[in-house]
Amino acid sequence: MANLLYPNNASLYYHNELASVVEHADGYARIDWNPVPIRSSSLRAVYEQVLKLLRQQGFTKVLSDHQLLPPILPADQEWLSHDWAPRAVALAGYRCCALVQAHDVISQISLRQIVRELGPIPLTVRYFEDSSAAECWLRSC
Repeated sequence: MANLLYPNNASLYYHNELASVVEHADGYARIDWNPVPIRSSSLRAVYEQVLKLLRQQGFTKVLSDHQLLPPILPADQEWLSHDWAPRAVALAGYRCCALVQAHDVISQISLRQIVRELGPIPLTVRYFEDSSAAECWLRSC
């Protein structure tokens, strides 16, 4: 495994072949996705660990860096928008999501579809071109 180095204000919480979940001292969870094919079980494991982190630490914010992530499968898009996100809002008070755009256009489309399907849940989602801008927004959210 590659050396996973994080700044002093962040620590690795969970890692699988698809992503790393980082606990950030500024009060949010960060997901860094890898450029590998998506398996539903791996994607769902990442998000369940994010929910666990939100609940354990009382975090209400997530930064998800999708720059390298391939398109999310339709069944997983539906699961995220109709199952995971509503549970995260209800169980952990999840309220702010900063999404760093994927380089791949199809990935961008799949991500926007998930957000469109969220419905009326009280979750603020913003899109960013880079992590620095996303982090800055999250600190003010």
